[in-house]
Amino acid sequence: MDDNTNYQEDYEEDLLSDIFPLQEQTSGRKKSHVWDHYETHGIKKHGHVGCICRACGWKRAVGKVCEMVDHLALSCTKVSIETRQIFLQEVRDRNTHPPPKKKQKKITASFESIEIENSKVKRINHALTRLFVCCGIPFSIVSNPFFIDFVKSLCPAYELPNRVTFAGSWVNQELATVATIIYDEAQSSTNITLGIDGWAGPNGQSIYAFILILPTGKEYIHSLKDFSLYSHTADFISKEILKVIEDVGCDKFSSVVSDNASTMVAAKKLVNEKYPHILPVRCITHHVNLLTTDIMKHEFSKSTISKCMTIIKYFKRSYKSGALLSEEIKNNFIEGGGLKGYCVTRWTTSFECLQSILRCERALHNVFEKNPDTLSTEVKEIIRNRIFFQDVEELTKVIQPIKDVLTALEYKSTTLCDCFIQLVKLAIIIKSSSMLTNTEFRSFCLEKFNLRWSQFDFKLYMLGFFFHPLYRGKGLKIGIFRQICHWAIELLINKVNGGKNSANQLVAQMSDYKDYKKPYEFGYVDTYSVASWWKMVEQKDNWIKEIALLINSIAPHNVGCERVFSVLGWMCEKRRSRLSVDRMHAMASLHAYYVTNASSEMKYAFSGLSDQQFFAELNKSFNNLSFSEEEIEEEKDELFQLEIEDNEDEDLAQDQEELSKADNKIIMDKYFDINDELQKALGVEVSVIIEREPVIITPYDHGDKNFDIDALIDANLDEIIH
Repeated sequence: MDDNTNYQEDYEEDLLSDIFPLQEQTSGRKKSHVWDHYETHGIKKHGHVGCICRACGWKRAVGKVCEMVDHLALSCTKVSIETRQIFLQEVRDRNTHPPPKKKQKKITASFESIEIENSKVKRINHALTRLFVCCGIPFSIVSNPFFIDFVKSLCPAYELPNRVTFAGSWVNQELATVATIIYDEAQSSTNITLGIDGWAGPNGQSIYAFILILPTGKEYIHSLKDFSLYSHTADFISKEILKVIEDVGCDKFSSVVSDNASTMVAAKKLVNEKYPHILPVRCITHHVNLLTTDIMKHEFSKSTISKCMTIIKYFKRSYKSGALLSEEIKNNFIEGGGLKGYCVTRWTTSFECLQSILRCERALHNVFEKNPDTLSTEVKEIIRNRIFFQDVEELTKVIQPIKDVLTALEYKSTTLCDCFIQLVKLAIIIKSSSMLTNTEFRSFCLEKFNLRWSQFDFKLYMLGFFFHPLYRGKGLKIGIFRQICHWAIELLINKVNGGKNSANQLVAQMSDYKDYKKPYEFGYVDTYSVASWWKMVEQKDNWIKEIALLINSIAPHNVGCERVFSVLGWMCEKRRSRLSVDRMHAMASLHAYYVTNASSEMKYAFSGLSDQQFFAELNKSFNNLSFSEEEIEEEKDELFQLEIEDNEDEDLAQDQEELSKADNKIIMDKYFDINDELQKALGVEVSVIIEREPVIITPYDHGDKNFDIDALIDANLDEIIH
């Protein structure tokens, strides 16, 4: 009797034993080998006995073989990797949907087939699971008579499963297949970034997500963990991070990215102390969001956005005024839609709100001129005031580059350089007196930008800017190149165990690269990725290439965690508020895998489109956000209650005192000479489509490990000058 037959019999017996009491049996089929990993527990009842996992203590009053196998393959955190792989394979090979028994043919068989090939059944099973998971459809719908009738209309021979089978063994089998694929991809990759973040679940659980961000830009969920029973200390978080790193392989990781909460900062530091090659990275999304929060706290910003929301709320509530505005938008061929509300918790909506007011300015004036009686006195005062629209334009100039940074982060392949360039552009706009006519607001933005910049660990971002072949450190002031060499040597020592010999060569290579000497003389074309450019650079002992590929592989954000939490919040709606963490992990993992690999998973939808067009259409399906009336109603009060999280800015007051308010310069001036050459270079769009491959490390005599980095750089730079 083969394993598939055994599992099928176990599964059928498990279902029947829940419904019909079985008589005690004195003999029967030999126990499955899965019992080698379990202790028996309790008294035998209805043909089953309880079980306790020997690895983690997981317990069930009735030990069902299918559940025990699923636990070892998908849930047990303490079982060995070898054992997990064995049972993952068994789950994948499990025959959960046997072919239907042959029945007497009906007269309709002449027109519709009542038989279906097993290969087609598997394809339909896979597509059905993907549909329910990715679209957040409750599993109970599979038993809905209208859904059954719909499926039968498409394929009469296909037999739908019941809800228990679908939500249980089907999902687990699919998860086992996905888990194996993710494991294999992780083992064949290097320079993986680990993203970590926390979320409050629907039942008040403290759920943490651990995301694997591969150099190819793919994001996979390693695990979701419920830490509700534990104190979230730096020591505890660091140990959990180390468990994930060591489970995948410590040599596979290059960085850990999270927000800047004090606990996370301390935890990443502990990880870095144990594995110096794993760099702690602050999520730039949170950094930019704090800057946005600072700017929106200014009285000018609050007053402007409040007036915008007054207009938006009025036209949303007044059906006649709203209808007149819609007609004006259509008659004036205004593209981009109507008015859009501002939601504090959604980072890019401030720009969308301001832009919608400017876009509909002509339509608003037409409604005011033609139908003034339909508008309230407050709205009429705002619309007739030309200074209001000038203020909106002024605020938009500052919010636009911030929105560009956040938009760039929507791409999973965004690099350190892409984000850093947007920050430099923002600094240039704030510094330019001709861009902002409100000098007091300009000074405030300058002060807040300097404050956030001083808190920002930009070493990796400066290296990313330098190693981008289009920029090569353009605009850097004298002496900054020396600092960049120092940072690069530190990476060489920690990442590849470099020494004095390799450090000497690295400095020489960086100097030649900066001056466009061979083999770095060819230019950069933005239709190709930065990684592709560096892969064309061939020379002996190519340390600069290794460091450049490492820098370009680091993910500067953990937006993947936010995506996971958004999906979980969407899945755990009112009808599904009791989902366990294990079930949420299964569904979120499948969702992340299906979306990441959508172009290869889907066989019919969006066929004939390029990769860029395909993912653009996919994003429209999943990212079409709309705000409820309740959300818009709450925003006016929230505008006056913007607070920075305490754990993000414990040293904010101290940093504020250290900055000179009298100095009306931007702190970035210490590093850059913002000239025409730099501004012209920044005007070129940076590609965010990165193609990466593992870096091959060859044996090399790095030389003495104990040397003075500064003395080495001085000697090399002096030799180059003379």
